[in-house]
Formats: sequence, structure tokens, C-alpha cells
Amino acid sequence: MNIDFFDDSELMFAEILSIFANSATDRLCAMNNLSSRLWATCAAGIFINTERAVAYISPTDTSAAQNRVLLVHGIADSAASMRPLRARLARDGRKTIAINLKPSDGRISLEALSLQLRDYVRTHFSAGERLDLVGFSMGGLVCRYYVQMMGGNSRVDRLVTVSAPNHGTLLAFLNRRVACKEMRPGSDFLRKLNEDWSTLREVKVTSLWTPLDLIIIPATSSRMPVGVDKPIPALAHPLMVLQRRPLDEVAKALSHPLQRRQLASTSGAPEQKNCRPSR
Repeated sequence: MNIDFFDDSELMFAEILSIFANSATDRLCAMNNLSSRLWATCAAGIFINTERAVAYISPTDTSAAQNRVLLVHGIADSAASMRPLRARLARDGRKTIAINLKPSDGRISLEALSLQLRDYVRTHFSAGERLDLVGFSMGGLVCRYYVQMMGGNSRVDRLVTVSAPNHGTLLAFLNRRVACKEMRPGSDFLRKLNEDWSTLREVKVTSLWTPLDLIIIPATSSRMPVGVDKPIPALAHPLMVLQRRPLDEVAKALSHPLQRRQLASTSGAPEQKNCRPSR
């Protein structure tokens, strides 16, 4: 492993701490700049020797891979960030589609973004078509709200959250935009979302997270009391949708066998016809 990683990571961690001293106006910009540097570092291959990662081999049972997979990106990002995951799933023959949430910089509520997801599903999937969802970071909360609060459980078979702030992140206190406030630990949004897990038990849920996240603080905030909980030793938050090991784990989670339900007989709430997002 390149020793430069340790030097660079210490500098980045120090920079994260220094951001707390910035004015509220400068904090989001500073975090976005740091995130861009992390992505560039990942792309340069400094973090890990990926040749040692163990590839996941798809099962021969293709019935578990019939659903198309809808990918939902994180804050201040776009569908382009999901390209490595789309390429990985394509190796298994999975058909994927990625949504662009707009705006994704925290200016509108997570409920409003979930409404975009609901409308996207209606537009790009036929009425009886089932799907699998993968949500990265903030996108995991958007997926959860759609499944739990907007009747998405009536058509989603598998939900994979990747480094999602399921119980909030302390870094959300660095910004006052509405979605950031909703991602603070103890927010009204998270209390509402986490008070009842029964709807998620109707879906094959997998939570993937890294103890070394540094964006989701504490990292254990990504854990959920339902489904499969899988920690992965990735060395940074952005690596969870870049590094071979977590990408393989997403593919593995999407291959979990399930009992296919009939759309009309689903016990969850029907998909909402109209929903006014909170501002």
C-alpha cells in the first residue's frame, strides 16, 4: 500500500476538522472541494491495492436478477457518480437506470427528492414492473422515504443502502440547507422515518457501510435494525461506489433470492397518487 495515502489522509482529516471553524456560508463549498479531492485521490489509485479484492461471482439462477435496478446518488452529486456501479452490475447482466435528483445540493427537502424518485419510477417503469433500489449516502434516505412513506414497498423487491446516514451525520450541522438539517441526528425527518421499521421488513434490505467513513459520523449511523448489515473496510465515503469490494457487495445483495409477491396482494400502503413535499 502506498505510504502517500497515510500522509494525505491525515491532511484531509485535519482539513475536515478545520471546516468547523469556517462560516456557515463557506462550509458546504469547503466540504464539496474536499469531496472532489477525495474522488480524485480514489481515481489516482492511492487508497488501496484493488487487485486483492475478491470478485463476486453471480449465481447461475437468473430468476433473482430479473428486476431492473434503479440507482440513486448522494448529495451535491449526479447520476454520473453511479457509472462504476452500473458497469459492475452490467457484468452480471443486470439492467440499470440512474436518476438525476435536482437540485441535489440540499436546497429542497428529502421528501421533495423522494417525490422525484416516485415520479421517475412511474415514468420509467411499467405499472406492474417490480424493481430493485440502490441508494448511496443521501440517496439511501430518499429511497427509504419512497419505500416507507410513499408506497414504494408495493413494487420494490430489494433495497440496498450504501453509506446512508440512516440515523444522521454530525457533518450535517455544518450546513443550514433544508436537506442537511433533515440529515442531522434526531431531526424530525429521521425520527419519523425510524419510528416504524415494519414496512422495510416487507423488502429485502441490505445496509452496506464502512467504519472509516469520515462523512457519515458516526459511521454506525448507517446501520439499521432490519435486513442484512454489512460493514466493509473501505477507506473513505466516496470509495463505497468506486472500490471493487463494495461494488461486489452491492451486486451480491441484489442477487439475494426472494419470494416474489403479486403487486395487487402487497400488504403495504398503495403508492401515493399525490404528495405535496414539505419545504
